[in-house]
This record gives sequence, structure tokens and C-alpha cells, in this order.
Amino acid sequence: MMSTALGGEAIAVRRVSPARQVLTLFGDYWWHVPEALPTGAALRALGDLGVKEPAARAALARLVEIGLLATEREGRRTSHRLTERGSAVIDDEARWLDAFGVREPEWDGAWTVVAFSIPESHRALRHSSRTRLRWLGFAPLYDGVWISARVPASDALAQLTELGVADATALRAPLERSGGASPRSAWNLDEIRGHYDAFGAVLDASESPASGAEALALRSRLMLGWQSFRESDPALPLAILADDWPRVPLRRRFAQWHGSLAPASVQRFRAFVAAVDPALAEQVTDRRL
Repeated sequence: MMSTALGGEAIAVRRVSPARQVLTLFGDYWWHVPEALPTGAALRALGDLGVKEPAARAALARLVEIGLLATEREGRRTSHRLTERGSAVIDDEARWLDAFGVREPEWDGAWTVVAFSIPESHRALRHSSRTRLRWLGFAPLYDGVWISARVPASDALAQLTELGVADATALRAPLERSGGASPRSAWNLDEIRGHYDAFGAVLDASESPASGAEALALRSRLMLGWQSFRESDPALPLAILADDWPRVPLRRRFAQWHGSLAPASVQRFRAFVAAVDPALAEQVTDRRL
């Protein structure tokens, strides 16, 4: 799961679409590259994604402000590189991408239950606590009682402690509810299923791109679409979901598209870098799922 030190930054970034697109470009084409990425190349790539230059520059500035990117200047040329924290965010996302919908670990049948109390007067803390727990994959069973099928109790407590929640308890155990109701009712599974259906429709409607620009745009669009399941799907065990739950088959289809679009997308991104610094062009990475 996400490092406790990165939760706030990752959540903040996900609310700013151009900033998410920037990090997606770093993850797909500039992953673990020691040199900084020329800003001009990033701006041109973002242009392919439909981000106008003022919004692109604002996104880069925002990422610098929250400590995920750093700016470097050499003469008249400006470049951006991932900070240590930014690299950790990308690496965390990469681990999620490599596992979600691919490996479905055995479930022990237990639930992590977190109970906490925050005074009504501390509205900001109440909001940030709920946001952080939802990011981890928790949902409210009752007011002040949240559950997850997978997240360790220690992770939940670490997040709440970091935020300054003084009164919290967490445990992991089998869970029974009166009336035979399933704990999974804490989540709106119809809404999550609808999200998958919408993503499947995007895949169905996708066509082979006619240019490198179209390939780069489609590849990033699909990546951002798949990444959004990190927020909407808490990765509930398949054992308690419908037999036709689409997570695994849709991930397979997404990965096929991501791979097929790679050659043209990488070539396009490499051309942007080469236009600024030909020697750096070979540093462009070809990230596959």
C-alpha cells in the first residue's frame, strides 16, 4: 500500500488532472532515469494529451510546490526531475499497477476494523481522516467504524496517527453482522461495477491510432482510466464478489492496449526529448505491464 509519508501528496495530486498526467508521463517514459526531463519535452507531450501550456506549466509548478518534482536550470534550458518523494510515489503506483487485477492473493476471511473518534468541531481532521482511509480501501460500516478486507490494522493506525487522530483502535478478525448482512454492503458495488463497465466501453470504442500523437494520447488516457480504480475499487476479495467480476479480464485487455501502443508512444516521446537534447533521447523508457 501507499507509504504513510506520501498519502497527502498522492491524494492532492489525483485531484489535479494535469498533474496526474505529468506523473503518468514520468512513470511510462522517464522511470528511474537519473537525468532530469527537459521541460520543453514535457510541455509538448502534455500538448498531445490536450493540456494547454499555461495549465501544463501550472501543473509542473504545483508538483514542485508539493515536493514531488524539482526544477533544474542550465543556461536557458529548464528541466524537471522527480524528487525522492516523487520517485517513491511513482514506485508505489508501479507496484500497484503490477499487482492489481493480476495477482489475487488468498483471503483469510478476516476484516480489519478501525474505530476512531474525532470531535465535530475538528471538521478538517474528520475530512482528512476519512479521505485517507478511503484511499487505503476502507469504507464506513457505521459512523466512526471503518472496515477493509485487506489493509493491515497497523497501516490504518499509522495513517490516523500521522494525521493527529489521538483516539483510534484497530483490529483484524472475522466479522459477523446481525441479520446476516455481508460486510461488503459497506461499499456500493453497483457503482464500482458501473465504473468497470464504463472503462470497458472505452476499450471497446478505442481504435488503432493513426499517428504517434494519437498513440501517446490514447495510451495515457487508458492508463489514467485504469489508475482511477485505485480510488474506486477497494480490491475486495473475489471470494465475496460476483463470479463475473470484471477486474481481471479488463486488466488483461488494458495491458494489451498499453503494450500495443508502446512503440509509437515511446517514439513520439523520444522525439520530443531529442528536439531539446538528442543525447538524452535514448534515456526514454518503455514501461510495460
